[in-house]
Amino acid sequence: MGLKLVIERECSRDHQTALRQFLCCEPGGPEWAMDPQRYIRDLSVRKTPKGIMRMLLVVSGDIPLHDDVVGFCEYGVAVETTDEHEGVYQISYIATALKVRGTHLGDTLLSSVIVRLRDDAWRFNRTPLVLTQVDPRNKPSMDLFTRFGFMDEGPDPDDPEYHLLSLEFTPQERGNYFGSTLAFF
Repeated sequence: MGLKLVIERECSRDHQTALRQFLCCEPGGPEWAMDPQRYIRDLSVRKTPKGIMRMLLVVSGDIPLHDDVVGFCEYGVAVETTDEHEGVYQISYIATALKVRGTHLGDTLLSSVIVRLRDDAWRFNRTPLVLTQVDPRNKPSMDLFTRFGFMDEGPDPDDPEYHLLSLEFTPQERGNYFGSTLAFF
């Protein structure tokens, strides 16, 4: 594979077909790998709930709106900050395409999401706590989140086959961003 330019984009209706074809695991792979792929492929981007953001890493196509999706992340505000309790962000799904494994695009994607959450926390005076839930058998995901400072809080009391991972950070303003260039592979 030659050198390709990877760009960050917010997911839109124009990406629906590319998401339906997204392949992030081998056929018949472990269940923890198949779940994100099924979710991403079944996703209807026309029905995005309030407070949910979806970011893609794409290799920009030669034809407008024909991006090759090589990474996907869904994240957002899980609990709003109020006077009574501190809010929480969550990362619900993160995946990179099978064809780009080993290129560290997962690091690029998670880094970009954390930067956006830091900016959001700064702008809206939110608590900088991010939670995610990972199957502990998914060593690549466990390693990815650990590299970024997430702490393994142990089994989720509501879903014990998964572990809760948490990250606290300092809110800071990043500024305007719009489809920035992120990486080459």
